[in-house]
Amino acid sequence: MPEELKNRNEIPLETRWSVEALYATDEDWEKDFTGTADFMDSIKKWTGRLSESPATLNAAIEELLSQHRYLEKLFIYASLKGDEDLGNSLYSGMLSRIKSRFVECSAAQSFFTPELLTIPETTISSWLGTSELEPYRIWLQDILRYRSHTLSSKEEVLLANTSEIISGFSSAFGKLNNVDIPARLPEIEDENGNSVKLTSGKFGAFLQNKDRRVRRDAYLGFYDEVKGNVATKAALLEGQIKSHIFRSRARKHDSALEASLFNDIVGVSVYDSLIKSVHDNLPVLHRYFKFRKNALGIDSAHMYDTSVPVVPESKADYTWDEAVNLTLEAVAPLGGEYVDTLAQGFENRWVDVYENKGKRSGAYSSGCYDSYPYILHNFNGTLRSVFTLAHEAGHSMHSLLSRTSQPYHMSEYKIIVAEVASTTNEMLLIDLLLKRMDDKQEKAYLLDHLLGSFKSTLVRQTMFAEFEKLIHEHVESGNPLTPDYLNSSYYALTKLYLGDSFAWDYEDDLIATEWSRIPHFYYNFYVYKYATGLSSAIDISSRILSGSPGAIDSFIAFLKSGSSKPPLELLKGTGVDLTTPEPVNSALRKMENTLEELEKVLQ
Repeated sequence: MPEELKNRNEIPLETRWSVEALYATDEDWEKDFTGTADFMDSIKKWTGRLSESPATLNAAIEELLSQHRYLEKLFIYASLKGDEDLGNSLYSGMLSRIKSRFVECSAAQSFFTPELLTIPETTISSWLGTSELEPYRIWLQDILRYRSHTLSSKEEVLLANTSEIISGFSSAFGKLNNVDIPARLPEIEDENGNSVKLTSGKFGAFLQNKDRRVRRDAYLGFYDEVKGNVATKAALLEGQIKSHIFRSRARKHDSALEASLFNDIVGVSVYDSLIKSVHDNLPVLHRYFKFRKNALGIDSAHMYDTSVPVVPESKADYTWDEAVNLTLEAVAPLGGEYVDTLAQGFENRWVDVYENKGKRSGAYSSGCYDSYPYILHNFNGTLRSVFTLAHEAGHSMHSLLSRTSQPYHMSEYKIIVAEVASTTNEMLLIDLLLKRMDDKQEKAYLLDHLLGSFKSTLVRQTMFAEFEKLIHEHVESGNPLTPDYLNSSYYALTKLYLGDSFAWDYEDDLIATEWSRIPHFYYNFYVYKYATGLSSAIDISSRILSGSPGAIDSFIAFLKSGSSKPPLELLKGTGVDLTTPEPVNSALRKMENTLEELEKVLQ
């Protein structure tokens, strides 16, 4: 019988994050929250005045940023405290209040960008060199590049008012995907003969079950229900995509893809290059699935065989202290300053370590300019849990180094580089463990784990990215997004990417409807960032581990850069050039080498 979860107050203090470093008491939070009451009226005094002079614009910027910074601290405290126990109404109420205040302040501040963009280009260009605005030059230039894609004030208000309507497609999808469909899923028989309810949360675990009959029953039971909802899902996805296209055309972009990439200062050629590089290397992925089929001892693979580990996870049980020490040893190549700072972070209780009743599941890194880069964990002693620690520590160190090296307005890095630091840490940990482990089974598990990352993060996310591009272009050309088109397009891509190790019979035909359960297709070209992030991390970690001159210093400089330069330019400083196919090609060569190493270990 599983051990009952502890209450929050039963968890040792030294393994709980030190949220009191933000606010010593809830009363202190309340005092600061009360101080936000006049924010809305205060910021409005700058309306219509931004074009007066550099000094006036400077004063408006400083108040705007000061309000953001103040609100973020309040939000982080309420958010972290709420995640300690999701059933705690005190903190859910505090979180709701600060979210509402954010909305109110955002509405009051909404004049700023449209008004800034009405200042003549020659005027603002001359102002950027003044002492008042030089500190904000890069930040302002990032706003000003939207000039040709910004509408009149009235049109901007009208466009903003469509947001709540447009969000309905994603919201309805979420209800259908996470509530209605799961409620109708059947019961299946587990490997012990027990009848268990199939749920969305358990589905992934069932697909990793060693018993093939369990995997098959879960797959068929799940997709039999999914396929009955594709007409509704197609209508919702078409509505979402039309909203992307509507916004991109309203803002005078060439396409929905170009509009989305514009935010990260990324060209469409980078997106297309990723897809082409993966296509060029598909034989590596096909070889991987052939290896899996043989290793699993099956004549013909099916879709329910793609997730089960070839090598079972190590039974090794790690203590928290061992996980911390392994993480610190893994990142030792990054230098003493990095290691000492992270070690001090563990000492200062950045991490909320163990699960307790009501605590949010999963793991994340979170914080603000005036806080520690906190880590939520639910450590359970497995090797996978150690990898999670190394990953989230990478996020936290990236955030800390950016915040301590950059002014507030340039401290937050773009999402496209967000996974680079965290995944680099994972690569360093894998390297450490592979060098240390003598046990063939444990080494094989690590190699299989790494191959799984290539499959799920680099290749699968690229397939999603290609599908997303395909269906947007289909609608942009004036075509309807029918269930038949979506099913046939997704199935063709799946066969292309996975190869001929599969039966592709009536059971596998069900995978044609998988598109209908992927929430990322509502995120407006987000998934490609997972693939570029992994490729970048593999390139960087390889340079570091091979002793490439300047590799460590350039990576640390990258971590400290925040948004002081465009993200692709920051990556180029580390030696990674995503405008060329080399980073992705290099990552896929690494995948091939890892596969060859696993084959040797299992001989």
